[in-house]
Amino acid sequence: MLKKISLIKNLNKLLLSVNTRIESFFNSLKILISSKKKSKVNLRKLDKKIVIGLGVGFVLILSYFLIPSFYDKNLIKDKLENEIFEKFNLDIKLEKPLRYSLFPKPHFYIKDVLIKYEDGDLARADLTKIYITKNNFFSSRNLKIKNLFFKQTEFTINSKNYEFFMEILDSNKSNDNINFRNSKLFYKDKNEDVIFLANIKNLSFLYNDEFNQQLDANLEIFNIPLKINVINNLVKKNSLVDVNSRSLRMNIFNELDYGKENINGLIDFKVISKSKKINYSIDKNSLNFNSVENNFKGKLDFKPFYLSSDLIFHQLDIAKIFKSNSIFLDLLNADILNNQSLNAVININFDKIKNINYLKDFVLKMFFEEGNIFIKDSTINWKNSILINLNEIQLISENNNIIFAGSINFDFKDINEFYKQYQIKRDYRKNIKKVRFDFVLSLNENEIQFDNLKIDGSSNKITDNFINKFNSKKLNIFNKIIFKNSIKEFFGNI
Repeated sequence: MLKKISLIKNLNKLLLSVNTRIESFFNSLKILISSKKKSKVNLRKLDKKIVIGLGVGFVLILSYFLIPSFYDKNLIKDKLENEIFEKFNLDIKLEKPLRYSLFPKPHFYIKDVLIKYEDGDLARADLTKIYITKNNFFSSRNLKIKNLFFKQTEFTINSKNYEFFMEILDSNKSNDNINFRNSKLFYKDKNEDVIFLANIKNLSFLYNDEFNQQLDANLEIFNIPLKINVINNLVKKNSLVDVNSRSLRMNIFNELDYGKENINGLIDFKVISKSKKINYSIDKNSLNFNSVENNFKGKLDFKPFYLSSDLIFHQLDIAKIFKSNSIFLDLLNADILNNQSLNAVININFDKIKNINYLKDFVLKMFFEEGNIFIKDSTINWKNSILINLNEIQLISENNNIIFAGSINFDFKDINEFYKQYQIKRDYRKNIKKVRFDFVLSLNENEIQFDNLKIDGSSNKITDNFINKFNSKKLNIFNKIIFKNSIKEFFGNI
């Protein structure tokens, strides 16, 4: 009985302990919930303070960045013009109303900005953005320029102001840059006639921490896209120029050292898979150059301007030179080679002419004389039997039509070989020593006209009648069959 009473007492104590623990747990939970409610109220108060603080901070920051919009615009114009000239050696005139924008970076922008060079108008930009540093906007005196951006600029360049671009490159010695986008460059002669037009997608002047002044350009000349990169190292005193054209599969790389009295350099000219390297040296009066293989050399005198050059090539591809989109025809049509300031003589030697088996040893002498282009004292060898002389031939460009006008002499060393080649009938074969005639050749129309035909120094009615008849037919002598039949007809009528 006593054991039973003891067991009941122990069981009551255990139940009481469990009860106390359960009650204690729920009390703790109640306290925790109550404290959470109080903390939420405190967090709400804290969130309101943070939001208010962030709002005030945003307003203050925005107000700070908007300070330049309240500057005196006339004073700012003068300050911007002066600082741009001091920093970039760029003379600009801000004439239209000046506006301020915060995005994407703080900058002033203005329409119709004039760029001057040596007291002349060089370019006009449709839109100009002048980016400024964010250091101190509280006073306009502390305003500092960072970068310049010009859009839709039209450059008017000639022989007197083309050095503008190199001077801007040499003047930039800060980490800031100048950028021209979607612009055009008109190069004019002294008569204000446009020689060529360049479309400029991008032109940037940069400077980096390695003391490199850099020019990057992406442009198009004569419908040929070009990429140009110029790097000038002020410490090493050398410059690198890289010109690349994917459409022409051409790359020109130029490296020069100007640390000594005379400038020395190397040009690596690559077209498709072929490479040509040219060494050159520049002194005060002239430029001398020669290829590594010694098949290209020449000299350029600066004052007065005169170029003389000798070139040696293995083969002349006439079809490639005179095709409609060739660089040579583009240059002639653009009148670049007809510049009155250009005086030069270029001697070119070709071992053979492509697809014309019997012509070899082509010696071509081109003279550029005050806007005129002549071919003089030039010769072609035909199978060692005929020496063909090209005399006083002038290249004329009129209304996108290329014309050759001049005279040709045929000196027959072995005329029988010529008769055999063109299957001239024996009855028509005469012992002729010389044939001379004048001609006018239109490349665009594939038409040739002959005149003043002389055989061994004399002419007659028969030859005159043949020439008049031939000219009236307007035949395309570039066709091999027509050319061969015309020769047979000629010897059959003299």
